[in-house]
Amino acid sequence: MSDSRSIHDPEESGFEPANPAYPAPQEGGSQIILDPNEEVGNVEREDLEDRYLDLKDEVWRLRRDLNLDPVTGRQPNNGGYASPGGFLRRQEIAVFVDVQNMYHSAKKTYGRNLSYSKMLRFCVRSRRLKRSLAYVIDREGVDQVSFFDHLRYCGFEVRKREVIERMDGSRKAEWEMGMAMDMLRIAPRVDVIIIVSGNGAFADVVPALRATGVKVEACAFRESMSDLLLRAVDQYHLLTEEHLYTVPGIAAAGAPPTGVVTAVDAAAE
Repeated sequence: MSDSRSIHDPEESGFEPANPAYPAPQEGGSQIILDPNEEVGNVEREDLEDRYLDLKDEVWRLRRDLNLDPVTGRQPNNGGYASPGGFLRRQEIAVFVDVQNMYHSAKKTYGRNLSYSKMLRFCVRSRRLKRSLAYVIDREGVDQVSFFDHLRYCGFEVRKREVIERMDGSRKAEWEMGMAMDMLRIAPRVDVIIIVSGNGAFADVVPALRATGVKVEACAFRESMSDLLLRAVDQYHLLTEEHLYTVPGIAAAGAPPTGVVTAVDAAAE
């Protein structure tokens, strides 16, 4: 009972429905009418075969529309954007963390420290993490070795910048320009750039990143995320209290080893 015709090309196949009550589906949607009270015994065998083929074609069409395997009806393991194992899983991403901004955001909002490992898992989800960079301020006279080691343990490449003392005696250390340049350099090699910061200054680099073909996302606490940045990106991830260290100053699951929490405070103050 093989039939290669398609429900979308009834005229091309030369097929005409035997019963006008069951017109062949037309382009743009199904026209199959199902009558639960029909007496099947009164239908000719040839008509039943034709209706079976129409229904089979309709099932295939619906399965494709629902992003299911047309043959088995199961979710594909290499299918659409959101299917398990699909494009979402194949996306390669790069994460850029403004440590100074995130530290002060967590402290101001919750009085606690951000868990960088929890945050990273939250952003990456089921996708492929290709690069993760943490941008920190290397303060003279402050022991930050344990904190930097913890960031590396969580999977981050640590980029350090020293505090610059100006002629007027003021001190300043900024990473916005450096982070933006790194994003532009790495963007051609990934599918998604994630900016972990609430700083609205990063909204300016989003159009340039999009021009390279990547999707741009942001991650921060809602209380500290700039509306300018929120509107500029394609998607945003909002951190909550769940992404902080479980107990202030005490190492827990995903928390740094003993002494690192103190180092975090010293590094970011």
